[in-house]
Amino acid sequence: MSEEEIIEKVKKMYEEGLSIRQIANQLGLSYSKVRRILIKAKVNFRGKVPDDKIQQIIEMGKQGYSANRISKELNVNFNTVLRILKKYNLGKKRRKLNIKEIEKIKEEYSKGNSIYRIAKELNISTNLVVYHLKKMGLYKSIRESSPTSA
Repeated sequence: MSEEEIIEKVKKMYEEGLSIRQIANQLGLSYSKVRRILIKAKVNFRGKVPDDKIQQIIEMGKQGYSANRISKELNVNFNTVLRILKKYNLGKKRRKLNIKEIEKIKEEYSKGNSIYRIAKELNISTNLVVYHLKKMGLYKSIRESSPTSA
């Protein structure tokens, strides 16, 4: 087969719905060679995520679902979900805690409430609770004070 014939064959197979890997296996070419042929031939690569799935991701993002939850519920790679949310400006919005909330963390922690309970009550992550406790000098990790860790 000539170079021209190979290019036409690769294009035709891709347009018929075969994946780059399938084409590579059938024609005895490497994945990267097939990909280069398609790029050179200016073939439009099909999106991995169907439009209806993208719409679902956007909708769930608008409703405030986390990328992690969307990823699990729709069975789509977490990074793909993040990329789509970011593209439509639905990415993670950082929420600043107000002084009352920070005081509440301090108060609840000094009462002996768990970090998990405080986070649940304020509807924030446990990491954020720990961050503010450390900032106030109230939190010492168990690992840091352990005599076996050195």
